[in-house]
Amino acid sequence: MNIVNIRSKGAIRYVELNNSDTKNGFDLQMSQQLLKAIHQVNEDPHCQIIVFTSTLRAYFSIGPDPKNLAEILAEKDGLDLLDQIVSNFNQIILAIYHSPKVTIAAIHGCAYGGGLNIMLPCDYRMAVERTKLIENFHYMGVTPDLSSSYFLPRLIGHARTMELILTGRMFTATEAKEWGLFQEVTKTRKEMIERVEQLCEQIVSGETETVGLMKKLFQQSFLSTLDQQIELEKENLMACFKNPNLQERLHGVANGKFSI
Repeated sequence: MNIVNIRSKGAIRYVELNNSDTKNGFDLQMSQQLLKAIHQVNEDPHCQIIVFTSTLRAYFSIGPDPKNLAEILAEKDGLDLLDQIVSNFNQIILAIYHSPKVTIAAIHGCAYGGGLNIMLPCDYRMAVERTKLIENFHYMGVTPDLSSSYFLPRLIGHARTMELILTGRMFTATEAKEWGLFQEVTKTRKEMIERVEQLCEQIVSGETETVGLMKKLFQQSFLSTLDQQIELEKENLMACFKNPNLQERLHGVANGKFSI
């Protein structure tokens, strides 16, 4: 049974979570199929943009199911199984973060805990305004995982992160956009998909071959001094200047062929 689908539309690959039985909950099967799908689209030479969505009407993902976690812990080899599941999802996070493609999260319905957090590494995050979100590690008795302790403080700040973790309260995509967690929110799921398609069309009109270089530059900036960063910028810029197609693109920009 495929609980993760890949749908192609031109240079776009839609990676769709599709397990109504678990509300796209995180288990071994989901971790294996989602990791396989991401590797497949990352290696696809015809793919320029990856969009993560859910086929379910009311859920993006409930993340790890507390009941399922308790059942696994009761098993003899439960800790080993949990270690494998978490390791798989960590690989998913890294595969998204280091993807040479543009990655877009299109979230609707409910995205609880890890169901939201695995999408934090995406380059562009969009949601329906009434999407329900929660970070309830504190009340589950566990520590933050699946990149939340890395991305949340960077995206929304330490104080806001602590407020969400300690209260475990529900919050909406509209609130989260004000904090910087989402770049855009829409009124309906239909509007979100239409907006995703518009955004993808705009992105592919640019030079997508440089996306991987740009992403690495921004990621490195957190670790570099200013001197190191501008030297790295120069190295990448000179590599772009060696592209035999660059002159044609520059002339196109100058003549209004491309949107800038």
